Amino acid sequence: MPPTLLTLRVLKGFRANQGLLLAGAVAYYALLSVVPLLILIAITLSHVVDQHALLQALGRYIGWLAPGQGGFITTELAYFLAHREVLGWVLLATMLFFSSLAFTVLENAMSVIFLHRVAIRRRHLLVSAVLPYCYILFVGLGLLLVT
Repeated sequence: MPPTLLTLRVLKGFRANQGLLLAGAVAYYALLSVVPLLILIAITLSHVVDQHALLQALGRYIGWLAPGQGGFITTELAYFLAHREVLGWVLLATMLFFSSLAFTVLENAMSVIFLHRVAIRRRHLLVSAVLPYCYILFVGLGLLLVT
């Protein structure tokens, strides 16, 4: 198949499946859940790891993701860590709510994208409910290991 024909087929399929809408929804919910996730992981890991070392490691990794913003974000994280007893439960509820929404949207987007490749088989509700929290646990463990 010539590259131009392939490109046209891909773009038509992307438009037919409302790819921009799906990408926007995934990005929106990811942004809503990543900030509380980062703060909650920092609060949790500050009980295990020295706070200064944790902020230094987070600043380095955030600097890779958002160049020039690592210092600002770690300063804000330090403020959150100073008031961790107040924010802990609020952040937990916020993060759990938005991360479950983000994973639901991501799962729906992936099922639309790969609809033609697999037989329609829905995942059990319990697996879909537990999967985001397993992901959050592994992100926290990974951050603990690199700190």
